[in-house]
Amino acid sequence: MNMKNISIALSVVVVLLLATLLMQKGSYVSQATEHYEKTTTKSFKGASQIIEYVNNSIETNKGVWTLACEAVQSVKTSQDQARLEAKLFPSVKGTMSIANKTRKFEASSDYYIVSNFAKVEVDKKTEVKSLSGLVSVNVNALLGNAAVAASDEDEEEGEEAVVEEAPAPKKAAKGKKGKKRK
Repeated sequence: MNMKNISIALSVVVVLLLATLLMQKGSYVSQATEHYEKTTTKSFKGASQIIEYVNNSIETNKGVWTLACEAVQSVKTSQDQARLEAKLFPSVKGTMSIANKTRKFEASSDYYIVSNFAKVEVDKKTEVKSLSGLVSVNVNALLGNAAVAASDEDEEEGEEAVVEEAPAPKKAAKGKKGKKRK
């Protein structure tokens, strides 16, 4: 009888242990699933934003290159370029510098072109000044040489780029020569 009671008690304990394990396992699985969903959702959103930013940059770059190519092929005056800019980028307007005979179109701070014109013309009726005779289109910023493009603009604006010269290295002071030791 003693053996019978012990075996029944052990069976009950084993059943309770199995029930506890199954309940805990379900809890662990739901916690792990919840954690996985939270972390993957955050990662996915972050990756989606990066991809969206990259795609926007690619589209902007493509649009500015299209503008530069079409400007070289068909633009004769700054008004032609303004129309082309409005067609490709309706929300962005370029700026014109009559003094420097340039028109700068800046889709963003990283993607811009500078068109150089030969002369300034004045409309006799309206006395509005415009540029004509497209000479060149500077695409240094699109090529990743923004510093070169910026220095070109500074020179065009009459500002000379100041380059500081590094001081010449000092010559070593003459002193006594050491004795050679063997």
